[in-house]
Amino acid sequence: MSNANFLFELGTQELPPKSLLTLSVALEDGITSQLKDLGLGHGKVTSYATPRRLTVIIENLDVQQADRHETRRGPSLKAPEKAAQGFARSCGVSLEDLAILDTDKGQYYEFDRQVKGASTLDLLAQVIDNALASLPIAKRMRWGASRNEFVRPVQWFILSLGNELVKTRLFDLENGHSTWGHRFHSQGEIVIDSALSYAQQLRTEGHVIVDFDERKSMIREQILEQAALFKAVAVIDEQLLDEVTGLVEWPVCLTGNFDKRFLDLPAQALISSMKEHQKYFHFVDEAGCILPLFLTVSNIMSQDPSRVIEGNERVIRPRLADAAFFFETDKKSTLESRNENLGKVVFQAKLGTLLAKTERISKLAGHIAGLIGADSSIAFRAGSLCKADLNTEMVLEFGDLQGLMGHVYALNDGEDAIVAAALEQHYWPKFSGDRLPESAIASSVAIADRLDTLVGLFGIGQPPTGSKDPYALRRATVGLLRIIIEQDLELDLADLFSSAYALHAQLPIPIETVQPQLLSFVFDRLRSYYEDQTVAVDIYLAVMQNKSNSLLDFDLRVKAVSEFLKLDTAPALTASNKRVSNILNKNGSGTVAFDTTLLVEAGEMVLSDALKQVKQANLKAIGQGNYHDALQALAQLSGPLDQFFSDIMVMSDDSVLKNNRLALLAELQVELGRVADISLLAH
Repeated sequence: MSNANFLFELGTQELPPKSLLTLSVALEDGITSQLKDLGLGHGKVTSYATPRRLTVIIENLDVQQADRHETRRGPSLKAPEKAAQGFARSCGVSLEDLAILDTDKGQYYEFDRQVKGASTLDLLAQVIDNALASLPIAKRMRWGASRNEFVRPVQWFILSLGNELVKTRLFDLENGHSTWGHRFHSQGEIVIDSALSYAQQLRTEGHVIVDFDERKSMIREQILEQAALFKAVAVIDEQLLDEVTGLVEWPVCLTGNFDKRFLDLPAQALISSMKEHQKYFHFVDEAGCILPLFLTVSNIMSQDPSRVIEGNERVIRPRLADAAFFFETDKKSTLESRNENLGKVVFQAKLGTLLAKTERISKLAGHIAGLIGADSSIAFRAGSLCKADLNTEMVLEFGDLQGLMGHVYALNDGEDAIVAAALEQHYWPKFSGDRLPESAIASSVAIADRLDTLVGLFGIGQPPTGSKDPYALRRATVGLLRIIIEQDLELDLADLFSSAYALHAQLPIPIETVQPQLLSFVFDRLRSYYEDQTVAVDIYLAVMQNKSNSLLDFDLRVKAVSEFLKLDTAPALTASNKRVSNILNKNGSGTVAFDTTLLVEAGEMVLSDALKQVKQANLKAIGQGNYHDALQALAQLSGPLDQFFSDIMVMSDDSVLKNNRLALLAELQVELGRVADISLLAH
């Protein structure tokens, strides 16, 4: 079968830089998945993405589908004639043209035919329509008088196979071989000779580097070169690097300066001004202190780069001056004095203001601190100030500085250093893999803040639903899990929920309903937490059968089961436990208590003696929370269990022996499941 190279380019106004890669990957997947379904083979697939274009090139795409034999089975010959006639019409033939198929269940009508494969050129228009329609675009826009919708206005497109254009229109535009290069450096339209010359033509004729990864590498290299030039260390934020790569088609990195007096601002405030608002990279010295330098990624090759640098310096100067003014203004008032205005800010309509939330957090933080051996009064103080910086000019201007500015302003007010640090750290972890609070005080406030939100929203009947989670309760719960588990905090979830609930005024849903809902929600998140750590789901399920409301206890059991599975005897024990469970589920646990005097055969005596030893070991180990040793002790049951099932007939004709053996297995099952239900473990 012959083949040709495929090219699709969609030219647009500037695409959202943060979505550029996602759109590019989705477009490639949308096209290639359809080609696979259509039975069209091909070679290498290459995607390109710039601010003004999304492109997919596919080498050696089949130009036609293969012919295929199609068979359809119809109704039985015993079916009403109307059904048979309907089947024939659906196949486009008369009833006489249908074949008769003999099967074990009787005779059936059958239609078969040879279907000629369609031309790929005839299929591509629909493939592209489907791929564009399925792109993950949160909000589509319209432009001009057209009712077409896309993430940005579409200005041109190329859709070709070999040198032949696909006969179609997109967004009321005609298909053609022409594209457009760099907005400033390119001169007019560029006629693409072929799919394989596309990238080079845009580079040489259009001054556009279409490969996203190539532009990204160029920017990284230029940043490092600039850092070496200024004897500085470049701080390359990967998300910012992706974003600026999506903003330029021909990257040129330039470094500017700002007044050293702005270094008196908190470093994060400087970084936020540069990164969030101007998309600048910053530099530090060898000690990690920020330098009065910034790097901008320009989209033009200027004949006088100093003019571009001066322009950016003029832009950043007032931004930093505003930040300095906000900073000095904020320091004139204490954090504590700002709490009053939090009473005017609604946290959630049914849960009151941020001031009310702060008061609940402080009381709960003090309670939690007492439970984990920290100073309750310090935790109470930290909780009472934890949201005060939300009312500062700096945080109102730079939202990503919440917590950090609380830390800075608290130190300025002369607050205890632990209290000040807790104001920043109670937001940790902010995302997966982020750092945890560094003190018990900060952890107490962090836990209290998350608990208050969870209990409040469940208490008014607004838990997350499907993909909707406006208060990020799932993320907050994972943070709660990490703090408690990874910092070895012995806390009872049910008690914490009750304590948090008591601090809310008149929640409409009673605690008897809220508490089990929250426990279920948290333990569901716990499953995801362990999956992220590559803990097998069967381990989680095994421990869930014997869980308490202590996350730390749960984690100790998970770790113990993980170690247990490394034992050579683990597979046999797991299999035997499943056999024990099956026997007891089918026959019950006997009608009497287990009696050692009724043992008559060596196999059951040996198992009874081994079980006695395991009971004693479990009593001691589990009493100390040493689940590892408790599970390791089960290893001595492996041999006796094998012997028991090999030599003993559990379902004896003698009812006394049968019931006693069932009772023995019931006691065995209890010991095997004290830490976790190992019958659920997979091997």
